[in-house]
Amino acid sequence: MKAAYLCAWVVVAAVLVGRADEETDCMTVLQSAAPAVRKADACLRLRSIGTAKSVPGLAALLPNEAISQAARNALEAMPCAEAGAALRNSVGQTRGLLKAGVAESLGWRRDAEAVPVLVPLLAESEPAAGSAAAIALGRIGGGPALEALLRARESSAPQVRPAVLEGLLLCAEGLAAGNNPERAAGIYRELAEARNPAPVRAAAWRGWLTTDTKDRGNLIAGALQGADAVPRTAAMGWIRETRDRSAIDAGLSVWRSIPADGQLAVLTAHLESGADPMPVLRMARESPHPPVRVAAIEALAGANDFESIPSFAQAAAGAPSAERDAARDALVRLSGTGVREALIAGLATAPPAEQAELVRALGERGDRQATGVLVQAARIEPDPVRGAALDALRKLAAPDALVPLFDLVAAAGTEEAARSCYPALQAICRASDRNADTSRRVTQSLGRLPAPLKRPLLMLLADLGTPDALAVARAVTRDPDAELAKEAVRVLTAWPDAAPAGHLLDMARGGGDPSLKTLALRGAIEVAGQEASPEQRLEILQEALKTASRAEEKRLALAQIGQIPNPRALAAARELMDDPALAAEAGLAAIGIAEKLAGQDAQLADDVARQVLARCKTPELVKRAWTLRVKPAAGGPFIQDWVVSGPYRREGATGAQALFEVALGPEVPGQTVTWKALPRAEHVNLAALFPNQENCAAYVRARLNAPEATEAALLLGSDDGVKAWLNGAVVHSANVDRGMVADQDLAPITLAKGANELLIKVTQGGGGWAVCARIVGADGLPIPGLTVEPATAAR
Repeated sequence: MKAAYLCAWVVVAAVLVGRADEETDCMTVLQSAAPAVRKADACLRLRSIGTAKSVPGLAALLPNEAISQAARNALEAMPCAEAGAALRNSVGQTRGLLKAGVAESLGWRRDAEAVPVLVPLLAESEPAAGSAAAIALGRIGGGPALEALLRARESSAPQVRPAVLEGLLLCAEGLAAGNNPERAAGIYRELAEARNPAPVRAAAWRGWLTTDTKDRGNLIAGALQGADAVPRTAAMGWIRETRDRSAIDAGLSVWRSIPADGQLAVLTAHLESGADPMPVLRMARESPHPPVRVAAIEALAGANDFESIPSFAQAAAGAPSAERDAARDALVRLSGTGVREALIAGLATAPPAEQAELVRALGERGDRQATGVLVQAARIEPDPVRGAALDALRKLAAPDALVPLFDLVAAAGTEEAARSCYPALQAICRASDRNADTSRRVTQSLGRLPAPLKRPLLMLLADLGTPDALAVARAVTRDPDAELAKEAVRVLTAWPDAAPAGHLLDMARGGGDPSLKTLALRGAIEVAGQEASPEQRLEILQEALKTASRAEEKRLALAQIGQIPNPRALAAARELMDDPALAAEAGLAAIGIAEKLAGQDAQLADDVARQVLARCKTPELVKRAWTLRVKPAAGGPFIQDWVVSGPYRREGATGAQALFEVALGPEVPGQTVTWKALPRAEHVNLAALFPNQENCAAYVRARLNAPEATEAALLLGSDDGVKAWLNGAVVHSANVDRGMVADQDLAPITLAKGANELLIKVTQGGGGWAVCARIVGADGLPIPGLTVEPATAAR
């Protein structure tokens, strides 16, 4: 054991010798001509290992602006008395911020001997030193420091007074921690006065409530009732954070006279305190403040207080929106044994509006055991209750409600009753997932209803989509009641698959009412869209085309054919393009299919595009056809003979897209514009022509001479946006921010015989700025005989 102690002492001695050597090295650095950075590093090390030996060297550096902070930080941490003395002595040797720093270090040392040195600084003309001294005195604390700060509160300069108040707060904090809470409470009380700044008052109130245990309840009660926000906020914060029972009781004692935020604070603390919540929650439900009532509702729902159900229903029926929503949510959130029974019991005595809310809650809760009660509620005459019950039954979609709902319709005997019950019946049918038993019960129930009541409910057959339902719907199409038969056709039209198509086509081809035949034909075309097989879908549509005598139905069939991407459908559409009445729809169908098949057969797509261009004149269709055309590798030559005008800008318009719609220069009628010829080039590099420009636009213009009037395409590339006019009419507009790629835009155009003027606007936001253009004919090749006049001839 002695050997172990001896070894330990040897280690300690070695460490001390090592530290002494290191301290000597650091002092050597401080006394040398080393750079300030090295001296600061030495000070930092001395903060940890320095002894009284290093104090003189550090003290000598305190007046040095470059090293003062590092030196005082080292002295501040040294426990020896010499370090404190050195800092005290340096107060008279430093000025300005250096003196303020020394005062701060004395405060962190809590050096009571420094009080006589610091007090005179409170009256100095240097606010930084006075402020630092005030806070340091607050950290040191004790009678002399406190008395000095109390005197300075009235006599100090305005710039120092905030620090004096902070110092007093620190003094009070020290007194409270040092078992003198009564004296601390007195200081806090004075600082809490209205004449002091709000942050000081807030901290003082907090301290006052902490230390004045005898009068805390009265303080809280008065603060909560008062109009002064500072003490009220402090009281609310104290209650929330501490959940102190006496503070909560003080708030409850003045509950009716405190504002909403105070009531919320007291309520929250009470709920979190573990005390019985119910008396306070019921009191909160009667609060005049909506946010408090909402909070009470939410808490009562969390507590599963069934006794509050009538109150919740009343609020849900007539309270302002926030309270109404909270009450509705509460009725849904309630849980536990007996909640359904409690909700149902409330129906017996509640007024209609509140009955409706209780019924709505039963539906939102998803409790299918309430189905019978909801069916009974659906028979209640007041509309709010009946409507809420039917909506609740819709949400539940309980199979047990199916036949009772049909019975309700039969008993009411009105179409209005049938229509109101339909959404609930529809939900049940859809939830059944084509259940055979549900289908049987629906078809039997429908069979018992007279035609006027059956008609609003017939669409349930389509919701079922079963073979039995389909057979019933087919049979009803032959009903002598014309309106019921038409409704049956509409049901078949809405069928979830294409099974009714054959029957509808037979009806369309048969004799009888022309309007029914037309409805059936349209139904066959529409339900064909439910056929998964493209080949079978096309067969149905081709049969419909053969049956159709009017262009309207043929157009509907063409629209469906355009969705079938195979050559047979394309052939059917192309065949009808020769009919002027159908050319546009047939062309649209053909181009839509050709676009999908272009990757498989580019030549076929090109043939379709040529046919569309020859038969159709719709601008969008023409543009799609041009885009689909096969472009020969050679393409057409780029226009190289241009004149240019610009750059133009508009104050406040930043970016290419902002300038696009602004009419500038050549766009403004009657404005004088200067044009100049450009060097011949395939691409016009406007950024090189107008260097160091941004947020502007330029215009290029050329004259095209066509030997004959002809359809053509203008191919454009631009950086950024581009707009083109041909003979004064806009033919293309692309407000974009992009880089240029040749032929990235296509615009169908018609060239007149002779001279044609092409004007192009190009916008630029920053960076690249360029344009290129060329003209090709309907075959995608250069137009024979088309010339561009030299740039100097353009006007």
